[in-house]
Amino acid sequence: MKSTIARLLALTLALPLVAAVPLPAAAEQAAASKRTVVYYQTQYHNNTYVSPKPLVDNNTGVTDVLVAALHLNGDGTVHLNDHPPGDPRYTQMWTDLAAMQARGVHVSMMVGGAAQGTFQRLDTEFDTYYPRLKNVITTYDLDGVDLDVEENMSLAGIERVIDALTADFGDGFIITLAPVASALSGGGNLSGFNYESLHRDRGSKIDWYNAQFYCGWGSLSNTSGYDAIINRGVFPADKVVTSSLTHSSLCGGYVEVTTTLKTTVNALVQKYPTFGGVAGWEYFISNPGGTARPWEWAGLITSYMTATPSANLALNKPATGSASCNSAESPAKAVNGSVSGGNSDKFCSLASSKWLRVDLGASKSIGKFIVRHAGAGGESASYNTRAFQLQTSGDGSTWTTRVTVTGNTANATTHQITPVTARYVRLVVTTPTQAGDPAARIYEFETYA
Repeated sequence: MKSTIARLLALTLALPLVAAVPLPAAAEQAAASKRTVVYYQTQYHNNTYVSPKPLVDNNTGVTDVLVAALHLNGDGTVHLNDHPPGDPRYTQMWTDLAAMQARGVHVSMMVGGAAQGTFQRLDTEFDTYYPRLKNVITTYDLDGVDLDVEENMSLAGIERVIDALTADFGDGFIITLAPVASALSGGGNLSGFNYESLHRDRGSKIDWYNAQFYCGWGSLSNTSGYDAIINRGVFPADKVVTSSLTHSSLCGGYVEVTTTLKTTVNALVQKYPTFGGVAGWEYFISNPGGTARPWEWAGLITSYMTATPSANLALNKPATGSASCNSAESPAKAVNGSVSGGNSDKFCSLASSKWLRVDLGASKSIGKFIVRHAGAGGESASYNTRAFQLQTSGDGSTWTTRVTVTGNTANATTHQITPVTARYVRLVVTTPTQAGDPAARIYEFETYA
């Protein structure tokens, strides 16, 4: 999958072809969102077998294990890394993976990756090479495939592979892809075809995308890269999984799981209720446990995504503001907990000085704000608030600016601050929109401890 992997293909015996058989009932559709996904490529470390089974033995909440990496070689052989999938070295691995499936974990095969050739062959010699992929899926009762296309392939070619997998294994078969993150936001791409075009054509057959936020293709130091994907309006949050490095030695762009990654994941869960989840490349060396306890990474990720969120302190609290555009778009609409009630489910103001104030009812510890702008309510992103300030006050008269934003384009913005104690919070809009429209449109103004 990744440029750091020096697992070039050893040309040995081909896996014999067998007739396709139906998938077992355990191969079901993946969970709708908040998946904990682990890539598992290093099956042996220092000549010692690395079992994935501790991921379930230690109740990490792992949802998907992606076994890597399958290669369809030009000489007709099929290899899982450097050996055929049926090599005796993998016998215990297949046993362990079957035990994990029995406990509800989906097991998929990652196909392709940094080693070139597999997808070029599927593109140009489909009738020769697709049956070999199909054979591996049926032989090992796999729940899905992760198509990691890091070489040039045509749009028609990848769509043919997806169509064939769906036809052969049914709607319950999991199909994922692993683009670099920038390929989902209009930037750099390793795959040849355009992912937005693919999603428009075959999105209903694709369960999710494991977007690579590392090696220079994206960053999880904050939410901006993920926001850029969602804000394009093509890929829904439940189909975008953030793929993160689990150790700094694997490539550039590692973010520490217990600090930076935790903050980013917490923010993504808050911003996107249907957030797709987090994937880790790769298992055997995952921090913080390292090679001794690599399963700890998955347990932490699950806990970050399932922790009970703190309450919105501003929800349904008394709100006042500058003159409203009309009586239906009053300050109270910005604290009612809803962005889905139509274009009037917001606070709107055309006043020369635009502001929104909320009385929390008593002094509270405040550590975070979330502002949901016009795009969060379904309006054009051109109406998103471009510049604004967030302020706090103990008495409603003397205000301290905690956050100043200029140049915002996002539908929703999250702002962590050093915790302070205050009873009142205020949003002051300085530039209401992107292109000169004079109305401020605030769908929700949220405050958290």
